[in-house]
Amino acid sequence: MALPQHTENIVDQTFKITIRKQNNTQIIPALAKESVLIALERAKLAIPSACRSGECQVCRSRLLTGDIWVSPHSDGRRHADIKFGYFHPCASFPLSDLEMELPVLKKC
Repeated sequence: MALPQHTENIVDQTFKITIRKQNNTQIIPALAKESVLIALERAKLAIPSACRSGECQVCRSRLLTGDIWVSPHSDGRRHADIKFGYFHPCASFPLSDLEMELPVLKKC
């Protein structure tokens, strides 16, 4: 499988993702060659997801700090989401350490 172009210089790097959800904080590792969603799932963190391609917005989360790479071919974010720091972990790859907020699941 070919790696996304963004990983050519950082393919072997591991970054830290600081996860904030309500009053809890957790730090997990994330490989440059894996999506943020894969890193979350590997750490056994439950996050809603459906399409796994950035189009459905189910996994929409807020990026507080750090840099991500999103393929311009699959960037399904709305302009307002980009402006206010929202991203789709399923279609985003870490370029640095990240800090993010996970969405709070609403009970019916």
